[in-house]
Amino acid sequence: AVVSTQSGHYGRGEQTAEYQQQALNSNLLYGMKERCLDPSEFGGYMVDDTVYCYEVMQCLRTAAERSNDNTTLQKYLYFKSESWKGVGAKSCNTWHIKSADGIKLGGAASAYIAHIRDVSENDSPIYTLLALTPCKRLWSWLGKQIGSGTKDFGVYTTWVERNFNPHSTGYLEYLDHVEWAYQAGVVTAEKALEVFTASIQGEVNFFNSVARCHPAAADSSALPWSGTILFTLFFATVGMMIDH
Repeated sequence: AVVSTQSGHYGRGEQTAEYQQQALNSNLLYGMKERCLDPSEFGGYMVDDTVYCYEVMQCLRTAAERSNDNTTLQKYLYFKSESWKGVGAKSCNTWHIKSADGIKLGGAASAYIAHIRDVSENDSPIYTLLALTPCKRLWSWLGKQIGSGTKDFGVYTTWVERNFNPHSTGYLEYLDHVEWAYQAGVVTAEKALEVFTASIQGEVNFFNSVARCHPAAADSSALPWSGTILFTLFFATVGMMIDH
């Protein structure tokens, strides 16, 4: 299963398997596997993802501020908020972004963020962790499926290994809190599946926000450019020989 409580009450594999496969076959993952993803498309995705990180930070703070009746959960939400802040800051530095506020988000990222924000503002705070679980759990599952750490993804190899780490278990912390809330009657199976499903759909749509590449076209597109360079160098060399 992609997600379940330790007791296995919701989010079973058969209920989310369709979205797992859609994520695996998404444009972003396909481009990574085939090593044909347009760098411009990747850059656009990462800029959107930078905003996503900062928005998640704020959503976790919002949920924490609404968790006055559970100090354990509140402290954890604040802790994770700072963690996401660090991820966002690192991404800003990498992509030379002064402020995430000035970025015009793509439709997929905007809708995904709106879902998480809605959960953080209107549902029990614990559901915010559940809404973020696909981002934590799905990526490690995808890493295992595509062979992260064992295969060559071209210029994206390092990024894939860092982000699609098949050995990542950080999501288990989220689920420990969710499990406790389920046992306490705060989380219901129906609502949990609703929130989780909307989030994994958001992941899939975000993955598909990049254009799908075509390996053959990507390989052949370099030939005319290379040929032109060789042609130019050849005649430049001939010209030098004639001059001498």
